[in-house]
Amino acid sequence: MEEIIRHIHIEMLQAHCDAQSHIDDYMFLTERLENVFPENRNVKLEVFLMLYCEEGEVKLELNNVARHLQANDLLISLPNTIIGQVMASPNHKVKVFCFSNRFIQRLTQTQKYSWKSICYIQENPIKHFGENRNETFHQYLKLIEDKIQTPPDKYQKEILLHIASAFYGEMVAETTRKSIEKEKQGYHTPVKQPDFIFKQFMEALTADNGKHRTLTYYADLFCYSPKYLSRIVKQISGKNALTLIHENAIEHIIPELRHSNKSIKEISVDFEFPNVSFFAQYVKKYLGMTPTEYRNSSQEKK
Repeated sequence: MEEIIRHIHIEMLQAHCDAQSHIDDYMFLTERLENVFPENRNVKLEVFLMLYCEEGEVKLELNNVARHLQANDLLISLPNTIIGQVMASPNHKVKVFCFSNRFIQRLTQTQKYSWKSICYIQENPIKHFGENRNETFHQYLKLIEDKIQTPPDKYQKEILLHIASAFYGEMVAETTRKSIEKEKQGYHTPVKQPDFIFKQFMEALTADNGKHRTLTYYADLFCYSPKYLSRIVKQISGKNALTLIHENAIEHIIPELRHSNKSIKEISVDFEFPNVSFFAQYVKKYLGMTPTEYRNSSQEKK
C-alpha cells in the first residue's frame, strides 16, 4: 500500500509549540525535531524550512535523496519538499525554523524573484558554516531568541519579522553568491521548459503588485493556455496558480490597509477593482473581515 504523506503547514505546528518553541503567523521556531517530523512518517512541508545542526548529527531523506548534517551544517528546504527517515544522534542539538509561504511572499515583494538562488538551493540544500559565517549566523539566532523571550508588546511581532527577514536574506545572499561562483567555473544546469515557464510566471507575478488577479492575464502574457499554465505551476510548486495569484494580491493589499492614509475607495481603485463592493468581498474572502474591519483591528493592536 502506498505510504501516506502528511502535509505540514504553519498553522498545524501550533499544537507542537512547547515552552522552548515560538509560533506566529510567519514563523515557527523549535529545538525539537519531533515537533516538526512525526516518527516514522514522511511529511510534505508547505513551509520554507531551515534546520541548523548545532551539535551531533542528523540524517534524513530530502525528496528521496539521503542527506547528512553535522555540527554547524544548515539544511535549507523549499516549500513542497518531501522529508522522511529523520534520525539524529543521541547528543544532537538543533534549531528548526519554519517560515510560512505568506512570509516568503511578503519578502519577495521587495526584490526580484531570485530563480538562480532557488535552483542552487534545490541542488545544494546543505551549507556548512565556516568560523566567520558561523558567528554571524549565531548572532541572528541570539537576536531572534532574545526577542521571543522578552515580554510581548505591540512592537515584538514586527521586530521579529524584520530580524527573520534579515536572517532569510543572509541565506539567500549566500546561496546567490555560491550559484554565481558555480556559473563562473563553467557549471550550467540545463533549464527544463516547465521550470522556465514557472520562472516567467513568478517573475511576472512579483512585478505585478497584485493588480491582476486572473489566470488568463498571466497565460496571455506568455501565449499559453490557462489550463497549461495552471498545470505547470501546480507541477513545480505544488500549489494552484490562482492561489499564488491571490496570495500575492493580498500581501500587497495588507500594508495599504494597515499603514496608508488612503481611503478604502482609493485603495480599491489602486488595485483596479471595479468598485468598492467587489474589493470588500475580495478582502473578506481572504482575510475573514471587511477592509474597514481589518484596518480597525490593525490600529487597535498598535
